[in-house]
Amino acid sequence: MGDAADFRNINSMASFPVASWTAKSLEPELLAFMSRTSAHSAFRRIMTLMATGTALADVLEAVALSVEAEAPEAICSILLLSPDGRSLTLGAGSSLPDDYNAAIEGVEIGPNVGSCGTAAFLNKRVVVADIQTDPLWVDFKDLAAKADLRACWSQPIRGAGGEVLGTFAIYRRSISVPSADDIGFIEAAAELASIAIVRQRDQDERDRSEARALQATRIENATARNLTTFFEVSLDMLCIRDNDFKFVKVNRAWETALGYSIAELEGQPMLPFVHPDDAAETQGQMDRVQGDGEVWGFVNRYRHKDGEYRHLEWRARRVGDMVFGVARDVTERLALEAEMSAAKQAAEAANQAKSDFLANMSHEIRTPLNGVIGVVDALQLTELTPTQRDMVGLIQRSGVTLERLVSDILDVSKIEAGRLEIEHRVFDLHGELISLIEMHQLRAQEKNLAFTASFGERARGEFHGDSTRIKQVVGNLLSNALKFTSEGEVRLTIEVEELPGEPSRLTFEVADTGVGFDAEAGLGIFQRFSQADTTITRRFGGSGLGLSICKSLVEMMGGGITAQSAVGRGSQFRASIPLARHGSLEAHDAAATGAARQAASAGAPLTRDRADPLRILLAEDHPTNQKVVELILAPYGAEITIVENGALAVEAMRTGTFDLVLMDMQMPVMDGLAATRAIRRGERRRAASARTPIVMLSANAMSQHRTDSLAAGADLHLAKPVTAAVLIAGVSQALDLAASWEAPTAFESQPPRHG
Repeated sequence: MGDAADFRNINSMASFPVASWTAKSLEPELLAFMSRTSAHSAFRRIMTLMATGTALADVLEAVALSVEAEAPEAICSILLLSPDGRSLTLGAGSSLPDDYNAAIEGVEIGPNVGSCGTAAFLNKRVVVADIQTDPLWVDFKDLAAKADLRACWSQPIRGAGGEVLGTFAIYRRSISVPSADDIGFIEAAAELASIAIVRQRDQDERDRSEARALQATRIENATARNLTTFFEVSLDMLCIRDNDFKFVKVNRAWETALGYSIAELEGQPMLPFVHPDDAAETQGQMDRVQGDGEVWGFVNRYRHKDGEYRHLEWRARRVGDMVFGVARDVTERLALEAEMSAAKQAAEAANQAKSDFLANMSHEIRTPLNGVIGVVDALQLTELTPTQRDMVGLIQRSGVTLERLVSDILDVSKIEAGRLEIEHRVFDLHGELISLIEMHQLRAQEKNLAFTASFGERARGEFHGDSTRIKQVVGNLLSNALKFTSEGEVRLTIEVEELPGEPSRLTFEVADTGVGFDAEAGLGIFQRFSQADTTITRRFGGSGLGLSICKSLVEMMGGGITAQSAVGRGSQFRASIPLARHGSLEAHDAAATGAARQAASAGAPLTRDRADPLRILLAEDHPTNQKVVELILAPYGAEITIVENGALAVEAMRTGTFDLVLMDMQMPVMDGLAATRAIRRGERRRAASARTPIVMLSANAMSQHRTDSLAAGADLHLAKPVTAAVLIAGVSQALDLAASWEAPTAFESQPPRHG
């Protein structure tokens, strides 16, 4: 290698910029020197390749071939370090066998990985004079022997910072040790390869940077085009304004909404388009945005080109010296909202009018109905012939049917209007249901039907719930069972299921042996105005509302109701309602035992002896209802004082003494609620006087009326029509309350006097 010294001088070229690597740009002394060397032409060829952008693989191959041309006994190889710095890949080495190059492709570097792997790992030259005996080649000596390679000298290819870029290796087919000139030759070749690698990497980075810049420009241009397109096609009114509150840019939606062309708007101040009444607030919103604020949901009016104003809803934000705004024409929306609000108010007014009408009609219907039922009940207490008693019974049953129909219609109306409320109060399950059961037991006896009612082991005690609605459901189911059963029996089963951590569950089941219905009819059995067969309406009567009301009430109480039936074999209805038990069952049983002993020692108020007659003040404006109360209570020796309005009742209480007040709710001059409040105020002023029990007798059957009655100071509310049994029971209950106060009033009853 006589020209090794010439190649060593290539080291001095490492400082030349890559862009100037041509023969013309080299120092004159170096050019003169190179012209005297045999490597001059090879070097110029390599520089030309790099300057013209030849691929790195071709440049490295030219370096290897140039060295081999200067030293025919040498076989050159250039390996490149992978980006992760862990393995070597082939850069050049066409003179080596293909299977050899393939075998070392991707070999991992290490301290004992041949000449090249070790040189790259240690970053220093590795000279192996005898591959077959050197420990670095233990794993590769067979591969080398097959390629007829006996010696390998490898030089790291380093970058400007000394980092390893790859290796340059010279193989010999005989055992050889490099001379000083050989070492210089290897170093010069490695340096030349380094220049090529660094240049290519710099070029690759520039290409990537240019590609990224080009891609960014393309994206920016595409984004600009997309934004422009979006700006133009948006249905919302997009605009940009400057600090002088002038339109800088608007989209076509403005032209659609206000009728002005884009040219008529851009460059114009915004405020002249605003309704004069909205100008001050609009200016305030604009100033707010200028102070890094944001507008959201502000609505003002902009003048249309035809002179009318449109309502615009705004969202705006300042970015730099510009304010970007989005407006939406909400004129139709606001008009629709106004219409909907007006319609809602009208519907609420109509609903209230409907409720008022129902309450008034309930009162108007129940008042005469009270007269019919009350007089019939009183008439039954007189001596009647069998024929007369049959006629009175017919009138009574018709009255009860009519009263139930009125109640059903009222309930359906309240359910439809969403005004039926479920109450939550403490009630005794057995105490509430027993009278209902006894009443239907009597009806069953009248039809010669067997009737059984059974309470489960835990179906007793006090619960929180609406006892009135529970009784209504049970009563409807029992009434239906009795109505549709002509022979056989009716069974009522009441159970209470209690699971730990859950509310108690009341279940009642009504079964009968009546006409029944098929599966198809059962699909609509709980619909309003629906019965199993249209012929049933004519045969048995009824409106078809009862089961619909039952279903609604049960579901409003959080439960469910089901029905099973077979034609000719009867029906079974099962309802289940969650109820919270009040207190423990054991405490209830203990209290019930004590109450039973106390009740055994005292008679009911209507059966105890007394020296003086019961003094009752009746405030009632309707003559028929006055007569009904007299007929019902007269047989018990009651002394009744009648007044026609609330004011007279207050005066009567001020001047007289009474054991009980029966107060109608709706009366002229002063209604029953106002009169009750006045009476209670008078009692508080006369601290020494006893509190007189007041029972409100009202044709107003809505729950709100009951609440209003108790709030006014009444002790009991009875809805008309009032039967004799209900009135007497109510009087007894009120007197029981009076007996529990500090100044109790005893109630002495005389045996009924007939006629």
